[in-house]
Amino acid sequence: MIQRLYIKDFAIIDEINLDLKPGFTVITGETGSGKSILLKALSVSLGAKADKVMVRNGSNRAIIETEFNENAFRRLISNNGRTKAYCNNEPITINDLIKANETSVDFHGQHDQQLIMEPNRHIDYLDRYCRHEKDVLKIGELFQELTSLRAQLNHARQSADERRDRLELLKFQANEIDSADPIIGEDFELDNKYKKLSHLEDIIKTLQIVHDQVNTSDNSVIDLLEMNLRSIDSIAVFDEELNKISELFKTSIIQLQEGGAEISNRLSGLEFDPGELLDVGDRLQAIEGLKRKYGGSMESILEKRNEIQVEVNSLTKPELSEDEILRQIHIKVNDYSELAIQLYHSRKKNANLLSRKIEESMATLNMPGAIFDIKITQKKTGNSFVLINGEKVDGNVKGIDMIEFFLSANPGEVVKPLASIASGGEISRIMLAIKTVFQDLDPVQTLVFDEIDSGISGKAAEKVADLLLKLSKSKQVFCITHLSQIAIRANHHLHIVKSIKNDQTIVDMKYLSEKESPKVINELFVGKNVMSV
Repeated sequence: MIQRLYIKDFAIIDEINLDLKPGFTVITGETGSGKSILLKALSVSLGAKADKVMVRNGSNRAIIETEFNENAFRRLISNNGRTKAYCNNEPITINDLIKANETSVDFHGQHDQQLIMEPNRHIDYLDRYCRHEKDVLKIGELFQELTSLRAQLNHARQSADERRDRLELLKFQANEIDSADPIIGEDFELDNKYKKLSHLEDIIKTLQIVHDQVNTSDNSVIDLLEMNLRSIDSIAVFDEELNKISELFKTSIIQLQEGGAEISNRLSGLEFDPGELLDVGDRLQAIEGLKRKYGGSMESILEKRNEIQVEVNSLTKPELSEDEILRQIHIKVNDYSELAIQLYHSRKKNANLLSRKIEESMATLNMPGAIFDIKITQKKTGNSFVLINGEKVDGNVKGIDMIEFFLSANPGEVVKPLASIASGGEISRIMLAIKTVFQDLDPVQTLVFDEIDSGISGKAAEKVADLLLKLSKSKQVFCITHLSQIAIRANHHLHIVKSIKNDQTIVDMKYLSEKESPKVINELFVGKNVMSV
């Protein structure tokens, strides 16, 4: 459980020191107040990618500290882009920081929703439910050993010149991947950043025009609204019901002023840098080039890198005789086939159980009658060594199975691939349903949800609130929300307020009391149906 979070000079945050509470904490605030920035700072402190743009304007470095029951982690980000990490005040590498927190905090946001839409990741969800970690690791090792032995067999049958040429090619490919040093998820971040940077001039121009027309020009929208507000107030003395219109105008003016302040803040941090656009474009092009050459995904690139290393090792090992290699291949083939078929049967059995549990969980999230189907298939091939149901099927580092999630969101509809039909609100609920099913299997003690209420409202929101509260009985749960139905159900309410003083953006975060929380919820969700507390 996270006990304390300290942030200094990160993005728009000046300095904040929060003692975090157990149970279910909801995080609220106006749009642009800094809610997502808070979660971003937390993720960076635990090893997420950092960037110099995260350092607050005018500061030399950003500091984020996260304290757990036993360990405290600190991350420093300098304005030149360099970072340092510490565990209990001792320097550690970023890889060690990430590894140390793999089972500490689970973040659910847009990236998770992107992952659930990738069919090649679905097998990982099923295997976690099957508790196959050791068997999947073992079959991966067997596959790598078979790859190495087959490479050795080919090399034993090749001339010395052919082996030398092959080794040169492998070393070139290895260097190409190592030089790029790809990171899982980096392609998503680069793509989003490139879109922003390539349209930055348009963004700046449009924001300046909007800010001028709404806030600062003669006869701006705010000026016109204030003039009309005075007119309404002047006649409201004759009809008290007109005060409702007056209040709506006042709310609109406040919102427009907030919007203007947010635009000013965004503009202060936006500056078109052709060099940065070029760097991001080059990096994105390099990553996409690797994806095209080595399998189409970041995972396939890293898998290819492992295969290259296996083959390089086999080329540089003392040569075995062809007979000895064939003998070892025969042993490994039998071991691989036996384990692959064992995994297949276990996956098939558990797929039905997991499907039913996810369906039950989705039903509690206002998706009654939804069907969640986990389909298991194999790729038939003529040159494989694995036989199932009398047919040869292809194998890989995870066995012989291809797993894909299918969904029918409404009764009577046929199931279709999840990646092609699920809406934003459905994806959010499916992810929450899966996390609920996995809560007893998952060692993570802290769950962080951002945009879990995307695309939902009404009864669905109430059901999501019920499930978050249920999760918080055994986990520490944080959730950014835009819905009153979720906000009022939390054990604790962390509210974020952003203001501008002396041309400086000030962000304040604090836990609200039982008296303060209903008032803030009412103010945040004015015009919506706010349930009584």
